[in-house]
Amino acid sequence: MKVETQEIDRILQKYVGGEEPSKSLRAAGFVVKDKNGTTLYSQAFGKATFDENPNSFSSDTVCWVASLTKLVTAVCVMQIVEKGLIGLDDDLGQTVTELSDVKILKGFGRDGTPILVQKTKPITLRVLLTHSSGFCYDFFDPAMVKWSAAVNRTTSSATRTLEGLIFPLKFEPGESWMYGVGNDWASRIVEVVSGQSFETYAQEHVFGPLGMKSSTFLINDHPELAKRRAAVAFRSPLTGELAAGEDPGHLDPKQISGGAGLFTTLEDYAKLLGALGSDDRTILSPESKQELFRPQISNPKDLQAFCDGPFHDSICPEFPRGLPVNYTLAGEVNLEDVPGKRSSGSVMWSGYTNPHWWIDRKTGIVGTLFTQILPAGDAVVAALYDELELAMYRSLRGEGSE
Repeated sequence: MKVETQEIDRILQKYVGGEEPSKSLRAAGFVVKDKNGTTLYSQAFGKATFDENPNSFSSDTVCWVASLTKLVTAVCVMQIVEKGLIGLDDDLGQTVTELSDVKILKGFGRDGTPILVQKTKPITLRVLLTHSSGFCYDFFDPAMVKWSAAVNRTTSSATRTLEGLIFPLKFEPGESWMYGVGNDWASRIVEVVSGQSFETYAQEHVFGPLGMKSSTFLINDHPELAKRRAAVAFRSPLTGELAAGEDPGHLDPKQISGGAGLFTTLEDYAKLLGALGSDDRTILSPESKQELFRPQISNPKDLQAFCDGPFHDSICPEFPRGLPVNYTLAGEVNLEDVPGKRSSGSVMWSGYTNPHWWIDRKTGIVGTLFTQILPAGDAVVAALYDELELAMYRSLRGEGSE
């Protein structure tokens, strides 16, 4: 396969450091690999920091990738399942006491007292990874915020503590879909079952074997990586201009977040995607990959509503609204071809700081876009990602640039 690298360069450079700040980015990088794990394109442009002499943004710049973390956690889970240490459908209440008596929040009494009922189905690794466990993101959910106030709770999942992950479910495990802290609990299960911290486990079983030397959940323990870290830019909702602001990253977690705690580089993350999109068996068997990427949700109406609704631009701007989707253990899967882009059966996800990845299971093409910008769902990033993917597939089909 041959890619028109000059066309991809042109698109990236059009968006990075443009004359109109409201229509540009400070930095972005893009990598694409083929079914053999061969790099077809890899380039990054822009400024990584806001100081007087800013560092250049490169494929070796360390980024906080937020929910791109979830793919790493899913791989770690499939590894311990492969080893027979636990099953995807085992009752996790037998593994961690914190999940043994989680109740469902049904509402509130007239006096504001929470109404809690016992769940009748087990919490499993399968429902955690597919966001069908009943767990939400408590700090975003109005009912859970109200519950926290009612019980004088002073923590949340945003505090990156184990205590912050303990709160009621929204529904019976397996009966609906809601984005939440499932991967955070899944990484905790990996710790308990393996007897290692999630950092140690990931380093030994994923990052090390793949040569991902610039990846960690504990950035403060690695000053050499912290020096290469990109600053997060914030886009003004009024002017659209970019500026430095308060860093929301997971710098010193008491409980490592398997949902959003990863610091990595474009080059490293592309190694992970390349291993998963090819026949490489370094980290997972073909059978585990098949399970990792197959649709898992029997009734995806709540997932579909989530993706077609207000969160569309944050989660899946590369899909037209209404495109049928499902969810795998690793991310969202499109059930129809995306016109001009990826094939049906491709898996993807995105992150709070606007990075994206996809794995096209039919063609073996994998790709990832890195940038560091808030808030999530940045329209400029979405436009860039759209142009990059369209241009990439045009080139792979042997068509000229538009």
